[in-house]
This record gives sequence, structure tokens and C-alpha cells, in this order.
Amino acid sequence: MMRRASGVTVLMAQLAAGLGAPAQSQEPSQVYAALDPRGSFPAVERVPLAARLPTLAGKRITIVMSWPSGSGLDPVARDIAASLETRHKVAKATIQNRNTRYSEDDPELWKQMKSGADGFIYIGAASSSTTSYVFKWSTHLEHLGIPGGAAYFDQLESVRETTEAREGARLRAVAFSYPVDTMDKARYDKAIEDTIGLLTTPLTPAERETGTIVPPPHPEIAATGTLAGIQRVFHERHFTDGLPIIPPTREAVAEMLKGTSHEPDEVVARAFMPEGLGVTVRQVAINAVMAGCLPEQLPVLLATVEAYQKFNLNSMVRSTNSFAFMQVVNGPIARTLKMNSGFNAVGPGNQANAAMGRALRLFITNLGGGVPGVNISAVIGANANYSFLFAENEDESPWEPLSVSRGFRKDESTLTLFSGGWAHSGNYGLGTELADVPPDLARYQLPSGATLIISPPRAQALARQGMSKEDVRRFLQEKATRPAREVRGAKSPDGNPDTPVPVFKPDTIDVVVAGGDAAPMMQAWHMYRPQTVSIDKWR
Repeated sequence: MMRRASGVTVLMAQLAAGLGAPAQSQEPSQVYAALDPRGSFPAVERVPLAARLPTLAGKRITIVMSWPSGSGLDPVARDIAASLETRHKVAKATIQNRNTRYSEDDPELWKQMKSGADGFIYIGAASSSTTSYVFKWSTHLEHLGIPGGAAYFDQLESVRETTEAREGARLRAVAFSYPVDTMDKARYDKAIEDTIGLLTTPLTPAERETGTIVPPPHPEIAATGTLAGIQRVFHERHFTDGLPIIPPTREAVAEMLKGTSHEPDEVVARAFMPEGLGVTVRQVAINAVMAGCLPEQLPVLLATVEAYQKFNLNSMVRSTNSFAFMQVVNGPIARTLKMNSGFNAVGPGNQANAAMGRALRLFITNLGGGVPGVNISAVIGANANYSFLFAENEDESPWEPLSVSRGFRKDESTLTLFSGGWAHSGNYGLGTELADVPPDLARYQLPSGATLIISPPRAQALARQGMSKEDVRRFLQEKATRPAREVRGAKSPDGNPDTPVPVFKPDTIDVVVAGGDAAPMMQAWHMYRPQTVSIDKWR
């Protein structure tokens, strides 16, 4: 793992390398045949829509709310219900909240609707991930034989299209402007009635179609040309993260595959998000070449693909929030790959950290089919998405490694993937205490968890005070508080809404030791839900 070197030594080495290295031929005319880096779209069974209602009079219509409130479409739900009851004379129009989060299955609600609803209207929100699930669960309800439609925001049209393609249904829906109060009354009233009309307008032949949609396979070669030509084509086709790539030729990919004993055609992901694509070892290797990785780094990248699938990240990847991912490597492989766990551990400058960290973004783009503005809707984004992978500084840590805390042996090589990432605080350096951290953590939006990266000097100082890693985690969790009225689902012990209560649940804050020894720094990151997997299994 990288140690500090004299600044003079480094500069002299750089100068010597620059003065002594012969000029290299650029070979601008060399032609490359670059392999297609994309994952494979699965075959999809078409879901025909349920038969429409001949009339709404006397019918029971359920209006499903993705969110209990604050969706931006709350007035639409109320106005649809009012029109159903007054103009269309339904027996009952029920505005129904879900029993689970918008992204989770709700068998109880589906069962209730199957027996107690003649039709449904599904209400979306000003959220890309929520809109995706509006169309996913609408497909399920149509499959159950309940006719329906959806209301969503027009700026999320691409989310509708990609979700329908993945789910295999030509769903009915009406788009509203965001915010809805910007729509003139005539257009708004028409949109309300158009939404209701989705329940009764007879089905078209396309909406009744059945059978299997088998996507055509990707060509083996995505582009042939000079280095500049390959860069241009890959950028234009959204195969990159915006940075230059190494052309993934057959020869380069064959060399990359030497880094694992697993067969090239072995499936490592059956539904890689956001589009649920199938992924093989070979497809991972193609993207590894593009990212600038080395063959010996391939097991880490295969572990990344495995860890990425351990939690349902579909909602996060698509979200209008700016999710990012952090990866931490533990065990002997960190030294073997010359990873940086010391000075500037989470910054640029180390080939292994940078290239392997970058690969995840290419995986999401190519192996998952993610395209910004289409199915990745982060409004502002997070620069941590370019590359955020480092090794824990186990040699200088006074505590057990993250991998051991996660149930692995110290001699095992592991990768831990965290998600979150749109906020961080620090550095907490000289003149700060551990007690300075919790108030900042408590101010994170949607604080489902956090990770504190502690430099070795700070960790060693805390250890001298008698604090274990678990003591640090517990301290942060107990001291990160806000008034009970500001914490979703919280109840204060004395019933007073102004009484401070913990923002984080137990075991949702992690501690990782990394960095150099120049100062006792700390950084807090909105990173949580760690998923740890073995790297050794992918050798």
C-alpha cells in the first residue's frame, strides 16, 4: 500500500522520467476493432392489458398513491376522485396509500384490489425512480386483470418508455406538467378526463398482443477505426463516462480474461440495473479494458458486479437524488495490486484505485443500460460517481478491518460496496473532536446511514482513549439527533415532539480507517447499506 515519499524524491523521479524517456510514436493511423461493451437485454413476455370497463357507473375505482403526500400529483388524485364520483357516477372512488415503500411489492394491497376494485389509476411523483415503479406495478395490476392507467410528469417520459420495454406492457398513462399549477385550467381539466378515459376506451390490437419479445443480439464489433474514431463513436453512443477509453479489442479482452479462472461465458448478473441486463465475465472484461484496468484487477471488478446486485439499487440509480457508490477493499489483494490506502487514498493518482473505481460507472452505463437524462435522472449528480474506490489502511489501524467487522477473516480479500453519496462533511482536523461530527450527520437529507473515514492518527488517538470501533459507531449514532417531529416515524420517550431523538438506527453508521499520518483528519460521508463480498472467489 502506498507510503509517503519525500516531495523532492518524487519530483526528481518525475523529471528524470520525463528527460530520459524516448518520444513514443502516436501511430494515428492504426486501426482498432472495438468489441461491443453492452450487457444483453433479456427476452420479455408481453403483458396484454386487462379488458376495459364498458361504463364507470356503479364501479369501484382505486386511486393508488405512490407517496402518501408531497408527490406533486396529490391534487390530481383528488380531482380524479371528485370527477369519478360526480361526473361519472362511480359507486366509490378510493384514494389508497400503499402499505410499503413505492419500490417494494405490496401483496396485501394487490389482493385487496383484486377483490374490491373494478379499475385503478396509479399516481406517480416528481421522482424518476418512483415513476419507474408506477409502471412496474401498473403492469402487475393489468396482469391480475384489473384495468387501469397512470398519471405521471411529462419530463419523465423516457422513464415510462424504458420501464414499459422492460416490463413488456403497452400501458396507458397521461402526462401532467410539473408543477401541475403551471397548466392552464382547460388543459388540466382535459388531462383529468383523459386519465379517467383510460379505463373505458376499448383496447387496440397492440394492447392485446401476447408472445415473447426477443431483442436482437448486439454485434460483436461495436466500431472499427483509429483511436480517435473509436473514442468518437463510443462517446456518441453513450458507451463512456465522458473520459477517454482504451479500445476493447479481442486481443486486449483475451489478455484481461487471464485475470480470472472463471469461464468467459459465465453469467455474473442476470438483471444488472437500471435496465435489468444479463452480464457475463467476458462483458465485464470488455468494460475493464475500457476503464484502463489490468488483468490482475479483474477479480475485484467481478466482485463489484456481485456486490452491486446484493441490494435493489434500481431506485437509487434512477433517482432524481444524486446517488453515488463507495467501494472499500480489504485483505492481501490490496497490497498485491499496489492500491493506495494512505495519503490521498480517496483522491486521484493511484492506477488501481482510479481505474477499478471508474469501472463501476462503465458497468452501470454499458452492462446496466444507464443513460443520463433517460433512466439516470440525478438532477445535480455526484462527482464521486467517477471513481470512489480505495483500500482500508489496515497496517496503521488500531482496530479490526471493515471486512472482519462484516464477518470475514482478516486473510480474506473482500470488497464492500456502499451506496448514498450525495453529501459529505469534513475535514475534521486539528482542533476538532469526535463530538463535532454527529451534528453534521444529523443534517444529512434522508439520513439512512453514514460512513466515517478516519485517518490513522485520529483512529490511534481514539484507541488510546479506550474507544473501540464499535464505541465510535455507537457514539455517532447516539449523538446524531434532531427533534422527534423532524425524524420520520420517530417517537420521543416523553411524548414531546421537540425532544431530541437519534436520526440513525443502530448499525447504520460504519467506520473505515484510511489516509496518511500528517494530521488527525476525518471525513463523514452519506454512504450506507454496505454489501461485502469475497474477491478471492473470483480469482
